Amino acid sequence: MLSTTHEVSVKGKILKVPAVSLDDIVIVTKGQFIRVAEIFDEYWLEAKTLPDPCRVLQRLNDVDPKPDLFTFAQRIPETEPRFNYHMEWGNTAVIPVSSYDRWFREQILSETRRKIRVSEKKGVVVRAASFDENYIHGIMSIYNESPLRHGKKFWHYGKDFAAVQAENGTYHERSTFLGAYFQNELIGYMKIVWDTHSAEIMQVLSKFEFLEKQPNNALLSEAVRLCSEREISYLLYGRFVYGNKGEDSLTRFKKSNGFIRMDLPRYYVPLTSKGSLALRLGLHRGPMNLMPPWLHHLLRSTRDKWYSSRVSGG
Repeated sequence: MLSTTHEVSVKGKILKVPAVSLDDIVIVTKGQFIRVAEIFDEYWLEAKTLPDPCRVLQRLNDVDPKPDLFTFAQRIPETEPRFNYHMEWGNTAVIPVSSYDRWFREQILSETRRKIRVSEKKGVVVRAASFDENYIHGIMSIYNESPLRHGKKFWHYGKDFAAVQAENGTYHERSTFLGAYFQNELIGYMKIVWDTHSAEIMQVLSKFEFLEKQPNNALLSEAVRLCSEREISYLLYGRFVYGNKGEDSLTRFKKSNGFIRMDLPRYYVPLTSKGSLALRLGLHRGPMNLMPPWLHHLLRSTRDKWYSSRVSGG
C-alpha cells in the first residue's frame, strides 16, 4: 500500500487519494483503472521548491503497488523540452507583463479598455482585502447567488463557512486577495498566488447581478497593475483551452484581456507494464479527451440543458 492518503478536490468534492511524501512535497495518485501519480498542487507550488523528477521516480519505485504513470510539467517560461521522457504539449493562458501602460494600450482589445473605464465610472472600486470573516462571507454570497454557472452545476454553491475558508485560504502567506466593491458590497473577488517571476490567478468570480459594471475586467486590470509594480513577468490564469473543447466563453474572455497561449511540455513516465500500454493507446488522457470535439460538444450541451431543467423545475 502507499504510505498515506491526502485530500484533493475533484469537481468540488474533497476526496482522499493514495499519497507519499518527498521532503516537503506530496505526491498523490489518482485514477482507478490507470493510476497516475503527480506532484500535489504542482501548478501552485513555488517553482524553486519543485523536486527533480528523477528523485520523484526513485521514490515512486519504492512504493507498493506502484502507480502506472508519473506525470509532471515544466513551468513558465521554460517552453523548450528539457527531459528525455514521453512528452506532450499542454497549454497555459499567460499575460506577458512589461508595464501596465503597455498592457492597457497594446495588449487588450478596445472593447476591454472600454469595460475597464465603464467599471470605474459606475462606481466599482478594486482594492486588496484582508482574508477575514467579512471577506469570506462576501465570497459565500457570490457562490450562493445561483446553483448554476455558465449552464452547468456550480461546485461551490451552498458550501459552509469552514469549507470556503479552507479552500480559499491555501497559500495564504504568498497570496493577495482582491475585492471589487460597489457601495461597500463585495460584488467580485480574485485570489492571486505569487511566485518569483510569475503570478497565478486561482479564482476570479463576480455576481451576475452586477455584471454590467464589469467587475471581472476591473479585477484583472488591478492584477496586471500589481504584477507591473512587483516586476512580475507573467500573469497566469489556468489553461488557454481545456481538452479538445476548443474555444469557449472563458477563452474569449482571456483573449480579450490580453492572455495568450503558451505551450509547455508535459511528461508521462510509465512505471508499470499497464502504464506503458496506456501510454501507447492514449488512455492516459482520459475518456473525455478521446472523444471527437462534436461529441464532446453534444454531451456538454445535453448536460447543461439537464442542469437547467432541474433548477427551473422543468
